[in-house]
Amino acid sequence: MYSGKAKDVTLLEDNNVRITFRDSISAFDGVKKEELNEKGRINCKTSVILFELLNRYGFATHYLSQLNDIEMICKNVEIKPVEVVCRNVTAGSFCKRYGVDNGIEFETPIIEFFLKDDDLHDPLVAKEIAIQLGWITKAESTLMESTTRAVNQVLSAIFERISLKLVDFKLEFGSTDEGVLIIADEISADTMRLWEIDTGEIKDKDRYRKDLGGVIDHYKDVLQRLEEIESYPEISIKSTAEITIELKKSVLDPAGEVTLRSLKRKGYQGVEEVRLGKSAKISFSLTPSPNLQEIIKEISDSILSNPLIENYTFDFSSGE
Repeated sequence: MYSGKAKDVTLLEDNNVRITFRDSISAFDGVKKEELNEKGRINCKTSVILFELLNRYGFATHYLSQLNDIEMICKNVEIKPVEVVCRNVTAGSFCKRYGVDNGIEFETPIIEFFLKDDDLHDPLVAKEIAIQLGWITKAESTLMESTTRAVNQVLSAIFERISLKLVDFKLEFGSTDEGVLIIADEISADTMRLWEIDTGEIKDKDRYRKDLGGVIDHYKDVLQRLEEIESYPEISIKSTAEITIELKKSVLDPAGEVTLRSLKRKGYQGVEEVRLGKSAKISFSLTPSPNLQEIIKEISDSILSNPLIENYTFDFSSGE
């Protein structure tokens, strides 16, 4: 079905897929590449552990089960051409792009969108551009960003428990046959930056990029620490929906007309129309998910708005 830089994807009879992790490693859009013994096994097991964790914390992912040491069974999805990167600390291309030092901690994690295109070197892309060019929808962009922030909250706490700093990571998303957007691909030391909290020692793919050596030894160490976690932290994930309700354009807004006349009497020039609306802010103790989006729509349709005369829009975010 598909062969990538480090994985093969095979379509199965039940329409699920088998993902096979190879020992291949590459950098700089495939310019630098080689085979590292055991890498496929280590990345497969690391991804299995982290996907099972995310499933446990309520995230929607493509992961179903582990088949063997180098293969896992996943839902068949259409991968979105845009990937999401979450940055807790400045590193890598971010430093080069903005001319800043390595290791600056952000007060609030930075979310960036990138177009998945090796020929263009995976360029940074504004969310609005990705939406207008049809790569993702507005609803998908909202879900991708809020999900990534919530995943960051969980993974940062998990890695802190094993004395590692989650510097940044990449998430890919895909749509199921039913159109449900879920987390896909892999989650391993290939797709994130991890530093020792005490020493700053690099534990991720940057060891290969920078010719630091010991790539497999450090990948193994990360996996071993994850396997030895005896209990997982209690993490409170909150999702907040902000809903805006407005009268339809075809419906007269008496309150808006009164306000317009008042503004004109007070001498405000250039005001042509006033339409007043209402808003609601609802917090959920739920992980961002397609199901949560449907809950918000249901609440907005049945309780907050009158579909005959009002339209609504909503956005939602996640945080502690």
